[in-house]
Amino acid sequence: MKQIPFLTILLMIFAAGVSAQPDEAVAPQDSLQVTEETEVTETEVTETEIPEDDIPTEDVTATTVPNDPSSVVQEFFHSLKTGDSFMISQLISGDGLDEIDVMLEILKENLDNSEETTMSRLIAAGYTATADEIDDWSPMDYLTSTIVLPVMKARYSLYEIQIGDYSNHGSELIIPLLFITASGVELPYQAVLGKEDNQWKVTNFMGLNSFP
Repeated sequence: MKQIPFLTILLMIFAAGVSAQPDEAVAPQDSLQVTEETEVTETEVTETEIPEDDIPTEDVTATTVPNDPSSVVQEFFHSLKTGDSFMISQLISGDGLDEIDVMLEILKENLDNSEETTMSRLIAAGYTATADEIDDWSPMDYLTSTIVLPVMKARYSLYEIQIGDYSNHGSELIIPLLFITASGVELPYQAVLGKEDNQWKVTNFMGLNSFP
């Protein structure tokens, strides 16, 4: 056998070793690294134009004070049932307030004579004013503070009314009323209206002379 020179063998081993070397390692990429730059453009947001006719407007209804005698009585009764002190203040006459003033003076006398007992009764009825505040009340204050009481509203909520034909008595109108409970009990009464500044107003109505 022909022998291969030793130097040739060494060269062959060296060549084999070089060819077996791995390719240059590639460093792993950081997961947080952004590899691709993405251009972000701001999307233009425009408001949707709403036709002027479609824009909702606040429904503001002016409070209308009735002047027809029957309507005055009906609205007065409804306001007593709902505790609408504003409408009551618009529909009460000066003569009606004079009647309430009589009750107010009696109330103030009771406070002077027995403040603790009187205040206990008023608090039980639902009043929140102090004795000093009541001492400064006007008849209108007394009326509007009483109308909103739950016990007062409950008193009128028991009834529906039928309004009869009114009759003219000088400067006043007398209007027959029939208060009817849900069980059919009927209670007749007469409302009295007077005219002030061309407005019919209530001078007398059931319950206005007997506050709690």
